[in-house]
Amino acid sequence: LRETVLQLYKPFKWTPCFLHKFFETKLQNRKKMSVIIEFEEGCHETGFQMAGEVLQKEKRSKLKSRFNKINCCSAEVTPSALHSLLSECSNIRKVYLNREVKALLDTATEASHAKEVVRNGQTLTGKGVTVAVVDTGIYPHPDLEGRIIGFADMVNQKTEPYDDNGHGTHCAGDVASSGASSSGQYRGPAPEANLIGVKVLNKQGSGTLADIIEGVEWCIQYNEDNPDEPIDIISMSLGGDALRYDHEQEDPLVRAVEEAWSAGIVVCVAAGNS
Repeated sequence: LRETVLQLYKPFKWTPCFLHKFFETKLQNRKKMSVIIEFEEGCHETGFQMAGEVLQKEKRSKLKSRFNKINCCSAEVTPSALHSLLSECSNIRKVYLNREVKALLDTATEASHAKEVVRNGQTLTGKGVTVAVVDTGIYPHPDLEGRIIGFADMVNQKTEPYDDNGHGTHCAGDVASSGASSSGQYRGPAPEANLIGVKVLNKQGSGTLADIIEGVEWCIQYNEDNPDEPIDIISMSLGGDALRYDHEQEDPLVRAVEEAWSAGIVVCVAAGNS
């Protein structure tokens, strides 16, 4: 976030000094940034309320989603609003840039040796297992017929399964295709697994950290609401630019994934396959 704010001032290097004040005022009140706000431990409710009160007084700024599991929320803020938040809200621990995340896919079938599972006569079919594909959505393809048991849309808030990009459906097929439309040629390693589509990426295959966190928290809440038929696995073939942290717990997405693990969900995430 610090680098992003500094970049906003870079053009000032070539701006005449007598115009600096004018352009800084414009920048402070008009430029919007998407951020994730982390509150101090045990202060989520109070912090969220205080942040909301501060941003109500600021133009072009607002709170968006709450992430109760990791004590955070997302917001859109101007530089001026960010300064007000940090000055007036004592319950804020840290503010992160809400970075872009993109769909990833390359040679997943070969890398995971999925064909060996299917072709060596093993009896593992995924029956009784539910996989949540956190991606661009999921389309009711014939190879997935009758096994899409749930759907959530963090992008367009639609209720029926769809995929306006195709990446999520591709990934669902890598996991659980029955191969029905290809005479078994494109059968996945878990052809009897149930699927839940969680749409967090748009039709261009892009989203943000906040979108992904919202999707992961939805999965955790789903299990709390459906203890008899829980999500067993979260699959995420997506990623963004790597950042250096002093500790992994400084990354809000890592913390969301850790919460899912603590809730008993196995989380499988792409790494180095773009």
